[in-house]
Amino acid sequence: MKWTGGTASDWLWSPPPMRWRRVYAGHAGQVRSARKFAEVLFAGTPCVEVVALAVSELAGNAVRHSRSGEGNGGWFGLELTQGNPVYVAVTDLGGHGVPTVLPKGYGGLNGEGGRGLKMLYDLAVALGVHGNRKFDHTVWVDLDFRAKLETTAQTQALLAS
Repeated sequence: MKWTGGTASDWLWSPPPMRWRRVYAGHAGQVRSARKFAEVLFAGTPCVEVVALAVSELAGNAVRHSRSGEGNGGWFGLELTQGNPVYVAVTDLGGHGVPTVLPKGYGGLNGEGGRGLKMLYDLAVALGVHGNRKFDHTVWVDLDFRAKLETTAQTQALLAS
């Protein structure tokens, strides 16, 4: 697309949407770094907190539940697209099952895990997984650009794979 002039805002928000990719070492401290990266990119937008939450959840899951967090060169990849919807995706090294949205109440009130993807599902326009445990998974979520954390999702997201 050729730029034809206008305001800085016109340029910043013009199509195609802005897209970033970054790779992080597969350890917990890098989840925080990925979240900060997303917060900087989405600073000043209505969805900054929702995007940061999605990055934390997806990256944390990659480190905890896949070969990405097992050391020996493990990594996870983050992809962000600023548009409407906002696209957040984390690619891991696979292993240890397939990421799954668990039903409400799974693990009881004090359960340590299983609620994160359900929470993202409730906030999302769409959520999906592709790949497999042998090679890698990419878990992605589409979020409404206007979404805020205090906004309760009124409709269920489309679950895709």
